[in-house]
Amino acid sequence: MLDEILGDEKFALLMKMHVYECTDYLLQNEKPFSVMANADLVNFEPELPSSIKDNFTQPVIVFALAGYTFESAVLSENELSFEAGFGKDNFASVVKFPLGAVVQILVENSPILVNFSIYKEPKNKLEKSMAAFLSNPNNKNLFKK
Repeated sequence: MLDEILGDEKFALLMKMHVYECTDYLLQNEKPFSVMANADLVNFEPELPSSIKDNFTQPVIVFALAGYTFESAVLSENELSFEAGFGKDNFASVVKFPLGAVVQILVENSPILVNFSIYKEPKNKLEKSMAAFLSNPNNKNLFKK
């Protein structure tokens, strides 16, 4: 039963809303915080050099949002992004990840939010439409190879 709840789309949306509200509160009230995100879902623009990226060996990455990184943070309905420097040379990159990828939000190294939901990448509208179309047995023969 627990797996059903954690993997449920509605539960994931509820958790995403909590992540948004908590992050928005911290940003609006200028409270520095750290965010732990699923490493597989984090994007860097520009891409980090392998000498830096190879150091991310854990399934999650913790980012501290303070100073310029905090000031550069942009929260949208679906993602969090911010500028950060990495490595000894402070390689600059914009970090982006979906809100569903957030595992924890921490203040002073203490968790204030834990997201237990299992995040699934949303399918685009075309994929959903095609899946619905092909779910009808009468339509499967229309696309013969």
